[in-house]
Amino acid sequence: MRPVSPEGPVKPAIKAPLEQTAFCLDYDGTLAPIVPDPDAARPLEGAVELLRRLAARAAAVALVSGRPAEFLAEHAGVPGVHYLGLYGLEEIHDGQLAVDQALAAAEPAVRKALAEVREDPAVRASGAYVEDKGRAVGIHLRRVADPERWAEPVAAAARGIAAANGLEVQPGRLVWELRPAVRSDKGDAVRKVVASSGAAAVLVAGDDLGDLPAFAAAADLANRAGIEAVRIAVASPESPAELLARADITVEGPEGLRDLLESLLR
Repeated sequence: MRPVSPEGPVKPAIKAPLEQTAFCLDYDGTLAPIVPDPDAARPLEGAVELLRRLAARAAAVALVSGRPAEFLAEHAGVPGVHYLGLYGLEEIHDGQLAVDQALAAAEPAVRKALAEVREDPAVRASGAYVEDKGRAVGIHLRRVADPERWAEPVAAAARGIAAANGLEVQPGRLVWELRPAVRSDKGDAVRKVVASSGAAAVLVAGDDLGDLPAFAAAADLANRAGIEAVRIAVASPESPAELLARADITVEGPEGLRDLLESLLR
């Protein structure tokens, strides 16, 4: 793990030029600062223009997130960028939305789970924010007065409702996502971006537990295919220890990532 120095970010050890490098970047906590209201999360100032400059030079630039692909395209819209939403089960590229067939088939179960989450006693009593993600459901405790008190009751509710509807739970920092049990994670998305672009190097950046599969995929591509890989942890006071331990480089918040990417463009 290599920190950013006080004088500026450390340049990742990627020998390949930008034209041969794929960038796979998380959204919340990585490009966009974490905020109490998930609907209000917007890219850091200058981040969208930075994506535009990267997309003009890199082998590929992709936003890989648990967010719906349409949300990503709406708030970080840049020509040429791939938007891989719901961990890659939705994709927007060149303005076209593609949805995994199994994900679409599970939508009725997601709608039923959404209604049950909204009526769950623990969720209601906690004041949790319930996010309708279209083909997934998010339960957020970030803006609750005492999140630690409600974490286990809400987690138990999420697990029970997910199991009853044939869904799975993806936990994060003060959030639980109920999603179709369709085999896909950020690692699959990273592999897809690298394969489709023919990149010789990949840079992966994220800040939460859901980014661990992306880190693992980058390491696997390096070991098995000789792809140069750099894993960047975007740190905060809530950073999971496991993510930090597996990072090649750690930067402080979205500002740190922005500075690092700027250094590559220079």
